[in-house]
Amino acid sequence: MPASFPFPWFEPLLARLREHLSLEPSPRDAAHDLGHLLRVARLAHRLAKLEEADPEVCVAGALLHDLVYRPKNHPESPLTARMAADLVLRWCQETPGLETRAQAIAAAVASHSWSGGGAPASREAAVVQDADRLEALGAIGVARVFATGASFGAGLWHPEDPWAEGRDLDDKAWSLDHFERKLLRLEADMKTDAGRRLAVARQHAMLAYLGALRAELGANG
Repeated sequence: MPASFPFPWFEPLLARLREHLSLEPSPRDAAHDLGHLLRVARLAHRLAKLEEADPEVCVAGALLHDLVYRPKNHPESPLTARMAADLVLRWCQETPGLETRAQAIAAAVASHSWSGGGAPASREAAVVQDADRLEALGAIGVARVFATGASFGAGLWHPEDPWAEGRDLDDKAWSLDHFERKLLRLEADMKTDAGRRLAVARQHAMLAYLGALRAELGANG
């Protein structure tokens, strides 16, 4: 899938983003790399068309939503959306073609995060939030949850109680717990009609995976 969008500012902004990522002190996990940012940008572009939102605000916000990154087990992880918004505002003010949209883009970034508890205040912010949450669902979402867990040493699942039938959920220790803790709640929390429609198929794919996993673990029990 091509990464480009029909906006004159996109390629210069993407080049700046690539440089920014290359200069970070430690590599990102595979669930929050450039590929993730580009996929969310494509989802945001699609949702913007369906929701009649400003596509430039949506794509720029999606591309930059993880401009500040901390591992998911880092104490600052819930703060990164607000931290990123300040940097995004400056980047957009410095990007020809985005100056007049800088405030709207930064606001969309500030409210996108699940852990940060953001509430979108515009149609564009809702699109960015939904695009990021769609990326956490479906086949890609399954891959990303285990990649994220592996990045901070979480196990795949508890060896004796994988479905947390007799213990508290702990998605910092066991990646499978993250499905019940967060991911299976995302479909119901979509903010746009288009996001909810797209989430249905991705939710079904995720539930099919979990069903297959439960059958295999049961057969091996």
